[in-house]
Formats: sequence, C-alpha cells, structure tokens
Amino acid sequence: MSLPEFSTKFPVTVAMATLAVALLGWISLERLDVDLLPDLRSPVITVDLRFPGKTPREMEERYAQRLEGDIGTVRHVKRVHSVSRSGQAVVIAEFEWDADMDFAVLDVQKKVARYASDPDITSLDVTQEDPQALPVMRLAVSGADWQDPDELLGTVETTIRPKLEGLFGVASAEIEGGAEKEIRVTLDSYLLQAFGISSATVVSRIREANSDVSGGTLKDGQRSYLVKGLGRLTDMADVNNLVVGERGGESSNGGGDASTQRVPVTVSDVGTVALRYKERETIVRLDGVECVGLSVYKEAGENTSSVVNGVLQELGSLEADLAGIRFTVVENQARFVERAVNEVEEAAVIGALLAVGVLLAALRQWTATLVIGLAIPISVLATFTLMYFQGLTLNVMTLGGLALGAGMLVDNAIVVIENIYRHLESGETAAEASVKGAGEVGVAILASTLTTVSVFLPIVYLQGLAGELFKEQAWTVAFSLISSLAVAMTVVPMLTARLFRRYPRTATGVAGAQTFRRFLAASLNHKGRTTAVLAACLFAAFYMATSIHTSFIPTEDEGVLHVDLAMPEGTRLESTDRVARRVAAIAQEVAGEEALHIYLRVGTDPNRFTAVGEPTGPNRAELTVVLGRQGDRRGVAELTAALDAALLDVPNIKVNYRLQKSALEGLIRGGAAPVQVEVSGENLVLLRELTADLKRRMDALPTVYNVRSSFQDGQPEVDVVLQPDVTAAFGLTSQNLVRELERRLGGEEAGELSKDQRTRTIRVGFEDVDLRELKHARIDGPDGAMLTLGDLAELRVVQGPREILRDGQRRVGRVSAFLTEGMVLSQAATQIRQAVGQMAIPHGYRVTITGEERERAESFGGLQFALLLSVVLVYMVMASLFESLLHPFTVMLTVPLAGIGVVFAFWGLGESFGVMAFIGAIMLGGIAVNDAIILVDHINQLRRKAADVRKAVLQGAQDRLRPILMTSATTILALLPMAVGVGEGARLRAPMAMAVIGGLVTSTLMTLVVIPVVYELIERLRIRRTA
Repeated sequence: MSLPEFSTKFPVTVAMATLAVALLGWISLERLDVDLLPDLRSPVITVDLRFPGKTPREMEERYAQRLEGDIGTVRHVKRVHSVSRSGQAVVIAEFEWDADMDFAVLDVQKKVARYASDPDITSLDVTQEDPQALPVMRLAVSGADWQDPDELLGTVETTIRPKLEGLFGVASAEIEGGAEKEIRVTLDSYLLQAFGISSATVVSRIREANSDVSGGTLKDGQRSYLVKGLGRLTDMADVNNLVVGERGGESSNGGGDASTQRVPVTVSDVGTVALRYKERETIVRLDGVECVGLSVYKEAGENTSSVVNGVLQELGSLEADLAGIRFTVVENQARFVERAVNEVEEAAVIGALLAVGVLLAALRQWTATLVIGLAIPISVLATFTLMYFQGLTLNVMTLGGLALGAGMLVDNAIVVIENIYRHLESGETAAEASVKGAGEVGVAILASTLTTVSVFLPIVYLQGLAGELFKEQAWTVAFSLISSLAVAMTVVPMLTARLFRRYPRTATGVAGAQTFRRFLAASLNHKGRTTAVLAACLFAAFYMATSIHTSFIPTEDEGVLHVDLAMPEGTRLESTDRVARRVAAIAQEVAGEEALHIYLRVGTDPNRFTAVGEPTGPNRAELTVVLGRQGDRRGVAELTAALDAALLDVPNIKVNYRLQKSALEGLIRGGAAPVQVEVSGENLVLLRELTADLKRRMDALPTVYNVRSSFQDGQPEVDVVLQPDVTAAFGLTSQNLVRELERRLGGEEAGELSKDQRTRTIRVGFEDVDLRELKHARIDGPDGAMLTLGDLAELRVVQGPREILRDGQRRVGRVSAFLTEGMVLSQAATQIRQAVGQMAIPHGYRVTITGEERERAESFGGLQFALLLSVVLVYMVMASLFESLLHPFTVMLTVPLAGIGVVFAFWGLGESFGVMAFIGAIMLGGIAVNDAIILVDHINQLRRKAADVRKAVLQGAQDRLRPILMTSATTILALLPMAVGVGEGARLRAPMAMAVIGGLVTSTLMTLVVIPVVYELIERLRIRRTA
C-alpha cells in the first residue's frame, strides 16, 4: 500500500500524526535557544608570558622563538605566530577545525610547563580563545551620592561584580577605570642612610610581619590541634609602628657611667605611611562623566539573550539595594541578536505569505491554496522538532535556511495537486485522483527533494570556517524539505480526497499554455537559433564574471562606532585624557541626538586581547559612539566621514575608526584590520626598510586607507647599561639593581592589608624622580655602602621597537589597512599585488597577503570542492531516477543556466561575490534541476505511453508549465524579503538570497525551452543509433 493510498484510507490516523508533529514542533520552538550565529568554537590557543623589564628583542630571543618551536610540535597545529613586546611574549597557535581542543590545551600546557619554573616570569597563561568573546554587555556604573571614587570602585569590586559573576552563563565581569587607594610607604633616602637601613630591608620586614606561620601539630590526649601563628597587619598604624631595624643610643646607670642601648627603628622613623590613590592606568567616562566600566562576558556555548536577560534582572535588584548606584547599558549584544533574528523571522513570514499569494493568484481557488499553504507551517514545525533533537539554535543561519525553504516547501505539494487536478479532469473521483495523481509524481518529487538535500551534504562535511558556519543551515534546509516531502505524500492526498471536486481550469491558463506550446514548437523547429541565443548568454555571463569582485564576509552595521586615538609614544595619561575629552565633545556635536551614549576609555584596556590589533597604553584612548536603530539614524560610514572631517583640527593624534565587530567578524578578523600584508625575513633592519617601502606604496592606493606598519617606534626607553666590574666589586647583581630601581621609580608591592572586605596593596617606594634625578638615585649595597645609579651604570635614552612579530618561525613586518568605502577585498588585493610586483625584494624575503584574503581563499577552495561534489551527487540521484546515464546530462544543463542568472544579478547590482553568495550558488545546484527533473520525468512517462518524441516533448512541457512557474515563483518571492531587506543582519543574509533568485529566474525561463530542445536532440540521435 502506497503512502497516498494509506493517507486516503486512514485520514484520522494521518490527521492525528500531523497534529502530534505540530504539537512537538511548538514545544521544541519554545525550548530552542536564540543566538546570532551557530556556536562557533575557535581552534586557537594563546600562550601569554610576562617578564617585566625585558625589551621586545629580549622577549623574542629568550622566549617567543623557543615557545614557537615547542608548540609547533603539538598535534593538529596549523599555524604558529607570535608577538613580542616590552615585558610580554604572546604565542598564538591555530589548530585544524576538527581538532579536539580540550586535549590540545592539555598538550600545550605540557609543552610550556617548564617555563613556569623560571623565577623571573611573573605570569604564564594558556587560554583557548573564544571567537564570541566580545562582551555581551558593557555597563557604566556611576553614583550621584558617591563622592569618593575609591568607595564606588570598592562597591563594584566587592558587591556588584561577585553578584554578576554568580549568574548562570556569566563567565566574568571585568572592571575598567575607577580610582583605587593603596597604602603608600614613602621612604626618605637620607633617613635610611642615617639609620643604615636599606629599602629592601623595609620591604622584607613588612612581608614577614604580614603573614601567618604554621607552628606544626599539638597533641593533647586523644586529640590533635594545628598550631598557627597569626601575625597579619590590620591597619596603617600597624605599618607605622612596625620595627624595621635598630639604632644605637646612650643611657645612664645611676652611677654616672653611660652604656650603649639599641633603640628600635620603625617605619615612621624612615618614611611616611598614607592612604593614597594608585597611579591610574585607565580613566573611563560616559557622556563626559567619570564612571566605572564593567564588561560582562558569557561562557562559551551559552545563549546570549538568556545571559543578558539574567544580568538585566540582577541589575534591577542591585539598583534597589544600593542607594544612589546607577547602571547604564552602553552596549548590549543581545539587542542586536534579537533584532537580527526578528528581521529574519519577519522576512521568512513575509516570504511565506507572498508564496501563498502567488498560489492563490495562479490557482484562483481557496481550497487548493489552503491545502498547499498548509505544507509550510506543518513542515516548519516538524523542522523545529528535528532541530531541537539535533541541538541546533535559532540563529541567522538556521532561520535563513527556513526562509530559503519557505518557498520550496510548497513545491512538492504544487506538483502533487497539479497532477491530481489533471486526473480530476479525466473524470476520476477525488479519492482516485488523489491516489493516482500523488503516486505518479512520487518518484519525481522524491528525486527533486533528494537532489536539493544532496547539495548540502558536502557542506555538512566541509572543513574550516565555511563548514562550521553553514552546517546548521544545511541541516535546517534538509529537515524542512524532507518534512515537506512527507506532507506532500500524506497530508495533501488526504485533504484533496475530501475537499476537491472539479478543477476549474481558467481560460487565461489555457490560452497561456497554448501560446507557450506554439513558441516551444518554433524553438524545436529552429534549434540552431536557440543554441545561438544560449551560447550568447553564456559568453556574456563569462565576460561579466571576470569583472565581479570577490569578498569574504560582509561587514555589519551594528550601530556602534569605535574610534581609536593615539598620541605620540611617551605621552602621559593626563595629557591623553585632555585630548580625548576634546574628541569626545566633537563626536557628541557631530552625532547629535543620533548618539545614545558616548563611552570613553583612556589608557590601558585590561580587557583587550593584546596579541593582535591596536595596543593600549597611557598614550591611547578608545571612543565608543553608540547609535540608535537603523532607519532612525545615519549609517556608521556616513557618521565616520563627518567625524573624520571634524577632527582635522585636533593636533598630534592619529585616528582609526572601527565598526563594532559581530561574533563572526571577531572570529575572522580578531582585532585586526581586514587588509593585512606580511613581509617575512630575518634581518630586522632590512624588514623595517621593506615594510616601510610597502607602506608607502599602499598609502598611494585608492582602495585602502589608514595604512599602518607594525614597525612603529615604541615608548621611549631608558636603557640602564651596567658596568660589570663596578657592580661585582660592590657585590651587586642585575636583579638587585632592577628591584632597587623598581622601588625608586614606581614602588614595590610589599603585601596586602585587608579590612572591611577591602584588600589594599601596600606599596613601598620613594618620592617621584624625573629623568635628571634618576642618575643620582641612591642604591643600597649589601655591605651598607650607599651608592648612586650613576656609579654603577650608564643611562641611555633610546627609542626601541614597539613589537616584533613572527610567523612560521620567521620574523615578519606587517602592514595593515582598512577598505575604503565602496571598495571590496579583491580590488584591494589586486592593487596590492601590483604594488608588490614593483618592489625590489631580496633573496630569502617574501611578501604575502594574509588576514581576511587568506581566509577567503581557503574558504573558496573548500566551497569549490563542495560545489563539484554536489553536482556529482545530483547526477547520481538523477541517473537512478531516469535509469539512464545520458538523460541526467540534459537536466544538468540547468546548472550553467542558473549560473548565468547569478552572474547577471551580481554584475547588474554591482555587488561583490562572497562566501554567502557562494553558498547560494551551491544551493542552486540542487534547486535549479528540480524543474527539469519534473519536466523530463513527465516527458518520459508520455513516451512510455507510445507518444512520439515531438508530441511527448510539447505535451509534457505544456502540462508542466504551470507547476514549474508556480514552484519557481514561490521560491523567488519567499526569498525576496531576504534579498532586499534592511535592518540588523541584512548584509549577511542578502547575498545568498540574491544568488538563488538570480539563478532561478534564468534557469526557470531557459529550462522551459532549452531542456526540451536538448532532450529531443538527444532522443533523436539515440533512435537513429538503435534503428
């Protein structure tokens, strides 16, 4: 018993099964998580090693090179590169996408474990980079009633942050800005000398007095006790009264004799103890008012919207509990996620309604339209169930797959109903027509469904970013199409058997079919003309394709503009702050009411991953302009141009503009610019010259702007060149000297003091000295000798390199740039290659375009393989259907026919061809052949009924004209809202819809003419051979 026959005989069973699917689908929908993108887990591990005081070259030679060699031997490592800066070496290892990252982290930790024993290394961290590790929220915490900045920061540290980090899904809440006090012990050099006490002794005594000591175990009868000596400092008075040495004194014994007595020397005798603000590294302001910043990060794999909603709820409770505290949400990634997802949902719903509208206009019958239209909600609900059990989420990619499928979900139902109506016209009953009509086209719609599903199989197995990104979309489309096939073979026959009576064929439809038949007959009689027109279209498409530019992933306008400001190296924080406030005021004036908030961070960003992108420091600042929704404001590009013009009058700053990165862009670009070119070699001097030459040439290119070189001078350095013979004579080592310099310049941490839930640093140092005084700074010798720095070393002021980059065990110089508005990646890459071709590059050195262009090339290579494999799979399915090795080639002609439309669409609209468009082209390999499959299958059925070739071709094309036009129109109109949509996420999804629409238009129109012509030609050749 066939499925259509079963459905007509047991309608209640089919109805209950359908309702069960709908119910489970609704429940699954309620439980599906919502996010912007699939859960992309970056195969990147970062090793961050710190050794304060070392130059970039020392960090490279002593650590970066060795770490690269060690990590490069770990399994599945694809690429290892590093950056060495002053006191820091960061090594980044990129792994294959199929690598088990949990084991990879363990392997890397084993490789770097031996470095942890180095006493000079202050920190060694091994972390797995999360591509979506942009903060899901950025908050500004302020308090109108909180006059003491230290108290506000203390509340954030002790109350607010622990509350937020305790929420489900929150990985961390990182603090930036604020002013914190510390206990400052300021020593007097002359008093230390008078009492014969060194600064190292003061630090040592404070540390000893501020620790608990274990005293062993006391046994008392049947019990034992742990003995612990408690000796921690409790307040500043304890620090003041702490004995750090002794001095001689005289006393009388009553008999007139004097004797010497040792008098204790306390901290207060050699210096002062006070509660002072720490030297600030970061200043944060919101709309001109200083505040404390909080960046909330979610745990990997957790849902963005759920995490943000939990944080917002907790913030409401905290505002109620903490009088005067105010939270301002500066950035909210969930807001963009929800808007983008809603945009796709709306596009899918509008597309589905347009598809149903086409059906109603074509069929002019509510009953048929209702039956076919039911295929959409039933198939979608069934898809939700399969998505839930597959562990997928509702994101832009899966919803895009549903939007794509919305038009195709009715295709099978349209073909079935058209054939049922054809049987009704012959006088059969509704039940007979339903069973026979569905049964006759069952194999054809099965084949068309399998061809569409088969093009997604290569995507599921595709490696790299493209595979990870589109895998969930492939599953979603496959689920929805398989569900629509089941609906067409069960629900549709069951309903038509009870609702249909006669098929009122309209006069317009009959007349249109006859007109098409006459046109097709003329084409069959003049095959040469048809072939010439087809060849001309193919030639034009090939010519146009050479002028279409390629890109990777389109940049989204998330309504956030980042402005990086750089003052000359060595600029103090206070000076940078003054200029940054002026820039913020100008930005507020330019943006006006379009700016919801302007968030300013001056100085070091403790939350920015410093291995890539712009480094942070006292001479740098970041301005974040948060805008309203699209449609209510100017685009970020337009605002950038206006702000750039307004900042021309601000002296001594370099400005860099960045759009807010989505999670996908963060994965691709990290913190780097989209255009990156590397010069590799070994000699740093020659690398600097070649990189400078490349930068000059790229500065002249119109396709890029804001060109920067990695060979930039770093902060001015004072090199202290020790005199070994002198230091050895006084028993001093370089470590002794470095520690003493640390105390003289910035102070040395001597421990912590906890009180009232606040932990404050105890810092021992001296009054600030400038460069001229540094030479005369006093150094304590181990034998009590009081020396000056000038006695032991020579001081040289130098300008060292900011950083040294390495990639593939070679030093590299990197030139980065941003694309000029209206330009795409392939245009810039072409011009850069031409510029590199004019350079004189020495033997052993090479210039390579990396970054986003390298990712694009790798993804395109994988997608080309996927396209070829999908075509082979489609051929296999059709060969099985037709039981022929020849006729599938007839149907496969629709693939180049669809390619003509893709080229025409992108060339005509002036759009670049990226990964999203490539995926659309792969989809076409399975979608475009569906019309030809239905047509050729029906012609073969007529041939088996003894019809000659010409009659079978004309009648088959006329019979299938209506369903072919209807199925193509529903798919095209369903995708139209995605192709022309605006709003969040539109640029990401539009290229795929454009590719499918363009290809379907030409493949549908040409299929109705070209396929019959080719079919007749092949059949007549076959008949002649067998005759």
